[in-house]
Amino acid sequence: MTDALAVAHQYYDAIHAGDFDALFDVLSEDCIIEYYGPKEIPFAGIFKGKEKCKIFFGHVADDVVIKDFRQVEFIASDNLVAVTGHLTLEFNETKRIYDSEYAHVLTIQDGKVARFRDFQDSAKAAYVCADMDTPER
Repeated sequence: MTDALAVAHQYYDAIHAGDFDALFDVLSEDCIIEYYGPKEIPFAGIFKGKEKCKIFFGHVADDVVIKDFRQVEFIASDNLVAVTGHLTLEFNETKRIYDSEYAHVLTIQDGKVARFRDFQDSAKAAYVCADMDTPER
């Protein structure tokens, strides 16, 4: 297992355990999270710095119930790890279900996640978020 791959597993293990201290410990101070989608999706946007990344994860924790979140493949090359998987969420405000395959790309630097890019079906996510209040970012 490469060092980058080990860090990626730490990242997902912390998410699955609901251990935010461990999750934030594996993020670099200047980490960037990029979730591509329209502003109607509560956690869409580019979050720069650990404090902003905490806002991203706060939206995930507060706005949805995670029904299924699994990783299928981990593909590592140098400091990059690509992860494919499946996600099913229920949005608390709308009670709509979001179900999608995803691809994540993690950039690892100095044993920490420096950048996390999240690619999903943002059209479907926008639909299930319709009529929700747009969050402050």
